[in-house]
Amino acid sequence: MDIIPFIRFTVNSRYMARWIIGGLALFIPVLNFFSIGFLSRTSRLILVGGMGISTWQEKYEAWLEGVKLLFVFILYNAIPFFMFSSGFFLTTLNTFTAFFGHLMIKAAVFVIFPICSFFLPFAFTIFAERTDFREALEFEDILRGIKEVLVEYIIGYAATIAAVYVALLFMHIPYLIGFLISSVLTYYALLLSAFFFTGLYRRTSLCMQRVVPETNEEANNPEEK
Repeated sequence: MDIIPFIRFTVNSRYMARWIIGGLALFIPVLNFFSIGFLSRTSRLILVGGMGISTWQEKYEAWLEGVKLLFVFILYNAIPFFMFSSGFFLTTLNTFTAFFGHLMIKAAVFVIFPICSFFLPFAFTIFAERTDFREALEFEDILRGIKEVLVEYIIGYAATIAAVYVALLFMHIPYLIGFLISSVLTYYALLLSAFFFTGLYRRTSLCMQRVVPETNEEANNPEEK
């Protein structure tokens, strides 16, 4: 799915305020459920119409979706969370255990977390389409869908990680300015990621509204449709 038209759409002054509001709330506990839910509702809108950004009219429903998606995120990353917590605990004991604690923390952050999070884009999109918490945890079905678009999925996932990393670097700007800029840019990266992976998802057998490309023969014979 071509992401350039969507970028042009999102930087339109009529729609920028929608995702900027979500970005400002992204790193604020409880309020960030609105931001996550907004992404889910935008993904659902893209599934139906191809391009668009959700509004903030149904705030409570968006907040509930954000809460449910947070649990999906936690369940997929239970292992790296456990490793990180255990590693942090080991660093507080003594010098010997601190060494292994630092190794566990690095492994959790730089190895296990990216691996476990690899399935999240399609888990997110399944939830956005079906609003079913359990179906977002169907690991085997998600893996089957990823295999159908594996190369593009890997590229999109790597690009998302890189974009979020760059956005988080703005945290180094002092005072509240860096925090706000980083928050908004991180959210925008997630918004573009949601658009990209929703487009991929529409091409897989997982999607209830699957997009099947036309063959040249079908395109030249419209009366057969």
